[in-house]
Amino acid sequence: MGILPVYKDSFFCSPNRKDGLGLNIFYEKGAVYTDMFVDNRFEGYEDVVHGGIIFGILDVIMWWVTFMETKKICMTRKTEMDFFKPVMCNTQYKAKGELLRIEDRDIYASAWVEDQSGECYAKVTGLFREGKDISIPAFIDSFDFSNISPETKEHFLSLLK
Repeated sequence: MGILPVYKDSFFCSPNRKDGLGLNIFYEKGAVYTDMFVDNRFEGYEDVVHGGIIFGILDVIMWWVTFMETKKICMTRKTEMDFFKPVMCNTQYKAKGELLRIEDRDIYASAWVEDQSGECYAKVTGLFREGKDISIPAFIDSFDFSNISPETKEHFLSLLK
């Protein structure tokens, strides 16, 4: 499917947020991913990306894979995070995610950060639940669809049907 739309006010993805990361999120064959290159503005320790930034990126990835695979607007309910190696500032990584399983109302997803050789630096597993009382038209209106394919836009607009 390709690049996904951008939540207009997203710290992690919006190109309009000069204080943010401006990540481009992609969906392909049941997986969501982004290339990430985090500068020193977001370091927690000298030249090491702050763990909260890493978690935030991975939470966004899990949200996207959950939405793309279920067409449900879900909220993070519970997570478990592991940090294996320091994620360094000004270094190229990839954040990836996949849907693990669905059990009744519980939707499980996982996301991780890996280097160019595929070595995992951090991983999170999350439990998501569908949000309640969410206005679908307002949700759709909060995204910028200008750089996405017609197929991806239709995926979103099908929520209105």
